[in-house]
Amino acid sequence: MAKEELSGQIIYGERVRLRPWQRRDTLAQELWPRYTEPFSTLWNIPRSTFFSDDARTGWNSQRSAWAIDDSYQRMIGRISLREIDVQDSSARLGISLSQHHVSQRLGSESLAIFLDTYFGSLGYTSMHLDVAAFNTRAVRCYERLGFDYIQSEWRSAGRDPSLRLLDDPHYKDYLAFFRRGRYETMVEFYEMILSRETWLTRP
Repeated sequence: MAKEELSGQIIYGERVRLRPWQRRDTLAQELWPRYTEPFSTLWNIPRSTFFSDDARTGWNSQRSAWAIDDSYQRMIGRISLREIDVQDSSARLGISLSQHHVSQRLGSESLAIFLDTYFGSLGYTSMHLDVAAFNTRAVRCYERLGFDYIQSEWRSAGRDPSLRLLDDPHYKDYLAFFRRGRYETMVEFYEMILSRETWLTRP
């Protein structure tokens, strides 16, 4: 199905608006304060991919991105699509918010109005995402929107300094999401999916 481009189009919500990403937004994002949550540096460990553009027909490495603005037209977040599969009519979601705007349901609102367009005028039939299992705030957000768990993937956490927190009793609840070996620590990521049918028939 042919996809309509969002170039120049602005999507409005009650408290946010989405617009095409611009070069100046990249510079603004680099000035965001660093996240203070424990293990936040592990949220974006790359996903393992076992295919290439040549091996999977219809899949391409192009990305599309949209800025999230608040009611004061300040850029507070980013939504992106990658691994766009024309034949499967699917893509992989990426979303991030600045530290000062998390836990305010702004991400949920932004993603909800984006999904209306994604499954509507853009004509996609499914959306994939991967999320760090210990990022329970994000997992709950995706579940509220209708995403279903598919499987888990364990990724190497390398030598990230935050791993030292696993020895702190205050973070014992995080241990279930990590596998600590002699030479390597692995962290669990969830693979999730949302279908067009599920989105359109949600409560």
